[in-house]
Amino acid sequence: MADPLRSADKAPTFHDEERGPAGTLAAMLVETRSVMPAAGATGMSLMLAIAAMCFLASLALGAALSVGGKAREWTNDLSGSLTVEIKPSREMEPEEQVDAVMAVLARTPGIATATPLTFDDTAALLEPWLGGDVLAGDLPLPRLIDIAIDRTSPPDMAALAIDIAAAAPAAALDTHRQWRSEIVNAARSAEWLSYGVLALVAATTIAIVVFATRAGLSANRDVVEVLHLIGARDGFIASEVQRHFLHLGFRGGLIGAGAGAAAFLALGLAGAAGNLYLVSASGIGPEYLPALILIPFAAALVAVATARVTVFQTLERML
Repeated sequence: MADPLRSADKAPTFHDEERGPAGTLAAMLVETRSVMPAAGATGMSLMLAIAAMCFLASLALGAALSVGGKAREWTNDLSGSLTVEIKPSREMEPEEQVDAVMAVLARTPGIATATPLTFDDTAALLEPWLGGDVLAGDLPLPRLIDIAIDRTSPPDMAALAIDIAAAAPAAALDTHRQWRSEIVNAARSAEWLSYGVLALVAATTIAIVVFATRAGLSANRDVVEVLHLIGARDGFIASEVQRHFLHLGFRGGLIGAGAGAAAFLALGLAGAAGNLYLVSASGIGPEYLPALILIPFAAALVAVATARVTVFQTLERML
């Protein structure tokens, strides 16, 4: 425990109005002595608790960014492509229908490319769901035509669907609108869930810091009373507590964010090796790293702000 008399001797130099905001922040970052104890409820145990909260926050934030980015990528891919499905028909042979649809696409403005898929290509797409043994038999498969559209001047979808249906009796145009809607809804749900977990983690961290601050002040009640007797102001005591929690919050945030980044790296490697994930955990690209880097600073800010408010409220009840 810090010597109250030595701390009190330095009390005038810790008045916020004498140092200014920049001096206060510099002192909080550099100075390590504090009226708060280095162990107990406000020491290592608190830092580990903050680290655990920041680890969960990193996972929640990383998941939200990863899912959102992957959903936008899929939506952009689907919005720039169309598919024509040609089912077997007694009126026309499959190849005749493909040729008729290709003729329609060739004269339609806004179509960038159109590529008919062979039977082997379609079988390869269905094999993960139906299996190779089923596809090796006489199972009738539709013919597919993959279309890329010009996004600057897309074709009239309704008119194109009518022309394709008129050219081939068993052909239908798929604009992927339903897929885009389902992907967007699922992504939004996952994002809101992740941000909800993030808010819950922040609220839990605030509650932990409030409890630790009150416990620390109660355990050092005699020190606080001596400081007041020799002229220390509440601002000085608050700055001492703030500095203590700044160090704990920032260190805990670094540990938690580092563990979160390592977890995403491990999941990404596992997913890449075994193809285990629908949305790859390695989807946290460089553009998302600043958000994860900000977590230690956010943890320190939350700890400092919470501790300051709690100190003033507690001192009003103590003295």
